[in-house]
Amino acid sequence: MVQRNNTMTNKKKKALLLEFSKIGEKVEIELDDTQSPRTVGAIVDSLPLTMTIERWGDELYSEATPVKVAEENARSEVCLFDVAYWPQGSALCFFYGPTPITSKAGKILPYSPVNIVGRIKSRPADIQDFLRRVEEAHVAERVPVVLR
Repeated sequence: MVQRNNTMTNKKKKALLLEFSKIGEKVEIELDDTQSPRTVGAIVDSLPLTMTIERWGDELYSEATPVKVAEENARSEVCLFDVAYWPQGSALCFFYGPTPITSKAGKILPYSPVNIVGRIKSRPADIQDFLRRVEEAHVAERVPVVLR
C-alpha cells in the first residue's frame, strides 16, 4: 500500500449537496481534503457547480467543470461511494459501483487516474433504481444537477 506524505496540517471536511431536481433527490457529499487538498480547494472555490452528467456503468460523472487541477495523489482504483475529480476531463465522478469495461474482481477502476476528493454520504436504498431514474431524467434529457 502506498503511504502518502501530506504536509497540510488543517484537514477540513465540507458537507455539500448534489441536487437532482428532476427526480427530487439530494445526495449528501462530504469533501475531505486529506488526499487532494489543492483539488478540494479548487472545487470549493468554484461552488456552486451546475453541470450535466453522464452514466458509465455505476459511475455518474459530470461534463467538464471550470475546475482545472493536475493529478494530485491520483489513484487508479477507487472505493465504493468515493467522489473524485478526473483531471483528464476536468470532471467530477461519483462511484456508486463498478465501471463497465475496466472494473474487475470487485475492484472499481476509473477510466484513468482520479484525485479522491470525498465520499457520498447519503445512499439510496436501491442504487440501481436511483441510477436508472438519474439516467432517464438527467442524463437522457440533459437536465443539469447542482453541487452546492
